[in-house]
Amino acid sequence: MDKNKIYYILTCVVAMLFTACSDDTAFAPSNGEFESLTIEANAASTRTALASDGTTVNWQEGDAIAVYDFKASKHSFEANIAGDGHTTFNGKITAKSPNFAAIYPYALAVDNAASTASLAAAIPATQYVVAGGFPTDGNVCANISVSKGERNLDGSPSNITFYNVGQLLRFSVPAYAAGKISSIQFTATIAVAGQLNIDYSGDAPVVTIPSSESKTITIKPTTGSETFAAGTYYIVTAPVQLVGFSMKSVFGDKTYSLASSTTFGGTAGRIYNLGSIDLVNTPSVEATHIYVNEVLQGTRVQITNAPIDGKNWTATIRNAAGTTVRTISGTGDLTSSETDASWPYLPKGNYTVTYNYTTSNGKAMSATLPLTVPQMTNNFTASISAYTSYSYYIGDGVEQSATKANACANNIIYEPTVRIAGISNAILNNNNYTFTVTPSGFTNSLKSSTNGVYTYNNTTADTWQAYTLSASVSFDGVTANTGNKTVHITGLPYTAAPPKNSGTHAWSEVKGGSKIDWNNDNVALGDGGTSTADPTVKSPEFYLPAAINVTASAAGTLHTRQVLIYYRATLTMYVGGGSIWSQESPQKSTTPANFNPVLNTSFSGSNNYLQFSTDARTEMSGYAYISSVSVQYR
Repeated sequence: MDKNKIYYILTCVVAMLFTACSDDTAFAPSNGEFESLTIEANAASTRTALASDGTTVNWQEGDAIAVYDFKASKHSFEANIAGDGHTTFNGKITAKSPNFAAIYPYALAVDNAASTASLAAAIPATQYVVAGGFPTDGNVCANISVSKGERNLDGSPSNITFYNVGQLLRFSVPAYAAGKISSIQFTATIAVAGQLNIDYSGDAPVVTIPSSESKTITIKPTTGSETFAAGTYYIVTAPVQLVGFSMKSVFGDKTYSLASSTTFGGTAGRIYNLGSIDLVNTPSVEATHIYVNEVLQGTRVQITNAPIDGKNWTATIRNAAGTTVRTISGTGDLTSSETDASWPYLPKGNYTVTYNYTTSNGKAMSATLPLTVPQMTNNFTASISAYTSYSYYIGDGVEQSATKANACANNIIYEPTVRIAGISNAILNNNNYTFTVTPSGFTNSLKSSTNGVYTYNNTTADTWQAYTLSASVSFDGVTANTGNKTVHITGLPYTAAPPKNSGTHAWSEVKGGSKIDWNNDNVALGDGGTSTADPTVKSPEFYLPAAINVTASAAGTLHTRQVLIYYRATLTMYVGGGSIWSQESPQKSTTPANFNPVLNTSFSGSNNYLQFSTDARTEMSGYAYISSVSVQYR
């Protein structure tokens, strides 16, 4: 820093001391007596603003410096400003002190120094600033300087020089930020404020600061001001080399940060430029999945800590594949709604948010932030449905109706359907999302899908039994299982026209096989041949989850044979082992008689099949042709 020359005039308190001022013995230390000391300064009369070179120390009325004598005692000297700007500091020190040291300002000097060569002063950790001026601790200037001198043998003033012990950091508040910042926090990686140890054993002071002192300086506008005006400001720190720093500007409930990794500083009296305190905040971005009545509506993205100057800004959100999923623009904090048409929901994962805006002073700002979208918090659910003829009969998930049951095929599982619940249709019907449905127990042949309802084509089930259906639905890393749905293939409604002893669900011969013929249009019982037992055939056994009521019917013809006399035959229908109907062939006539019984009965337990039998065992017996058999729900 530029040097200010300060002149000292020693004035003896009594004449006797004054006359001794030119004698070498006058330097012998006095023990208890004081003498007046006047320090004459050739600086201007104010120091509330820096001179044009930014380094000159100026003075004002009432400024006080601390002067230490050979006893290292602290004495206060106050400034007196003459009308022409001539400045002197007046005070008293121990008489006949051979040398002395001074620290400005008085309030920041320690009360007792180790010696005039070992001093201490404190740089405040809270500094109040005014545009264009030195920072203060609220009352006195925080820009500490030191000097020392020796008394001349002839009593003439000593010529001494003040040195700054700190370094100044300069920053500016731009016009658009004027009146908006209430405080600034400067943080370094090493100690910058607190007590300084000043070694003044050489020609120039050597300053150190313990590592335990403060790494942070809080900067506030001068007393009486709530916010910073536009302009240039200064911070005083210990003269240390700074390896990076950060500055946080506080405006209301928002904090705007900037940081630098630059290495600079380390020379007392130097000014280092930090640049403009642009309110370059780092917005905060958060994604929240939105549910209404436990139904996922989508993802809301909120970008807060917006640019302080209220300018329009734009944020673009991209997924890990680089696809733009949202674009938001506006002033202040931004919100991207879950009602976005293209991407209402953001799947879990890593995204980037790139924002751009231009400050009021025309500075273009752009940055990219990471955004992690969490997994959905409320898992969705899935269910499955399907129906068969039996479902209609018992009213399982469909209307209970024997008529509708009989309108169904007896080997079809109808419309297996998987339904997703807990996710809105805007997501379910959006092609940007993939829902993976894995079926079990039915054919994976999708018929249609809309609003989360996946309907599959019918499944053929030729085996009469219970079938267990299920499915899993996967979406965005979450899997929902439907649980099991059991449906029943009973074999009803049933029609055999004619009954067959081959193929699926074949009829069987119970007895009298030599008198049974399986023809293309009927099964003949008793026509030709002989048998020791009544020819009897049996239908396949139906699958019965429970006892059911049925209507059983049959159709065909009964024949009487004439060999000299008439030989008749009787056809009997059974449910299980119990007879439910019988009919005899015509008496004394070879004209066939039709039969078509329609019988209400029931199936239960082991009584789960039909059986037909005739008493025609010989070649001369009558016989029966059965052309069709039917069993319907009732």
